[in-house]
Amino acid sequence: SVKKIERLLKRIPLSLCALAASKVGMRARALQFLEMEGRSRALLNGEDQLLKSHFLDGIDLQLTQMLLGQLDDFDTMLYVAQKNHQTDLTKRLMEEAASREMYEDWDGAFQAYEQLLDSRLNKNQGQPNAAVDATKTSAQRGLLRCLLKLGRLDSVLNQAYGMSKQSAVHDGNTTQVGAELLPSATEASWRLGKWSALDSLVNALDDDDDDVSALDANARYQLSFGRTMHSLHSRSNAKVISCLKDSRESIMSSLSSAARDGYSRSYPYLVQL
Repeated sequence: SVKKIERLLKRIPLSLCALAASKVGMRARALQFLEMEGRSRALLNGEDQLLKSHFLDGIDLQLTQMLLGQLDDFDTMLYVAQKNHQTDLTKRLMEEAASREMYEDWDGAFQAYEQLLDSRLNKNQGQPNAAVDATKTSAQRGLLRCLLKLGRLDSVLNQAYGMSKQSAVHDGNTTQVGAELLPSATEASWRLGKWSALDSLVNALDDDDDDVSALDANARYQLSFGRTMHSLHSRSNAKVISCLKDSRESIMSSLSSAARDGYSRSYPYLVQL
């Protein structure tokens, strides 16, 4: 049975392993999987992977750039970017936005995300609808993230409701904020002290909702901490304790992965704890 499990694990593509590792915050491990995939491809093609950079051929360069930036290896990230000669404007803008976020250039990242959300761009790319929707959702989340970092909290709420209205997410006559945009809108609400807006946002989704489970750990933390602030304002002590516990659990899942990469990666999560 052990051999069967080993054979099954060997059949899992390294690119899929890298993506899964990045999703749970294991960035160094994800980068290792990508390197292994590149080197195995180079060997199959008969290339000397130790002397030539052919191990970059065929791997997900956008994911590689993102991981290198998150691990603060900016020199290698720029090298990979130079090797990534993409003609697709959407991919170039996504890479530019991610790169600027790594350098904490929030204004530059905001501008890149705005260009990605330009309807004229999507019309001219000829991409499948699913790919366009995924890019749009990612750009919307990135734009709200930049606005939060820039302290433009009113703009976060206005953009979140506006984007959701465009996506036709409605409940009767009231426009609801989409699940992907809910964490940023929640954080902006309690930071602005807009408690009526916060009340509707924290009650928009249940914890066992599929949309909540699909969110990453940081987004779940934003939601849980927003509920904590809402409970404090409404003076519900029992809910405060429960929501704080949920917030800590969300952070611990990220902290356990970040701790493998070093103290500098762990520090932001320690502050949140």
